[in-house]
Amino acid sequence: MAIKFYLDIGGKRYMLPVNPGELEVEIPVNNQSTEVVKLGEITQFSPTGLQSISFNSFFPLKKNSSFATPGADWKAPHDYVALFKKAMDDQKALRLIITDTKINTLVSIDSFKWSLVDSTGDVEYSVSFKEYREYAAKYVKTVAQKVSPTPPKPRPVVNQTITPGCTVIVNGRLHRDSYGSGPGVTEVNATRKVNFIAKGRSHPYHVTLLNGGWRGWVTAGSVRRI
Repeated sequence: MAIKFYLDIGGKRYMLPVNPGELEVEIPVNNQSTEVVKLGEITQFSPTGLQSISFNSFFPLKKNSSFATPGADWKAPHDYVALFKKAMDDQKALRLIITDTKINTLVSIDSFKWSLVDSTGDVEYSVSFKEYREYAAKYVKTVAQKVSPTPPKPRPVVNQTITPGCTVIVNGRLHRDSYGSGPGVTEVNATRKVNFIAKGRSHPYHVTLLNGGWRGWVTAGSVRRI
């Protein structure tokens, strides 16, 4: 049985008329390298990113094309182009199903490129999909606070000295080592712990997650003790 390519768009299922000759799937991962005292460079594993699926094919001008997949929906090539464009304009996820594989997932169209073959009237195209993960904003109810008639007591002065093991707020870019090499992601109002201090270096503080997972080295101005 031939592999079939289906797209669920707006509640309606379409079978692509001609199977691509090749399917490319990319699964990114955001692993990071970190410099560890007495160990050297280590790898921190991260969850996999959104997978990408891309392929090239064509929409035949003739309904009885010998390349057409049996049972496929037939539309004029430019009608298929309009269908893809509308799916992108609607900004809604669609479902990509490829039989005889484990691909049956919600996706968005990352890119769609087409060209007209003058000699045949067919439309050649390339398309790239990206996995779509559903999410929803949570409603948070705010509660009005009663105003105290007496002024609040001043907060005690907190020692701001950064020491190993203290909890800090990080606002700055992570680096691979205390010299500032290998710039990585930027932390924004992130609650972290300091586990190493390299005095005299440009990025003297190494921070971790609260559970001990390593993050990277940051400048002194990037941390504020809680």
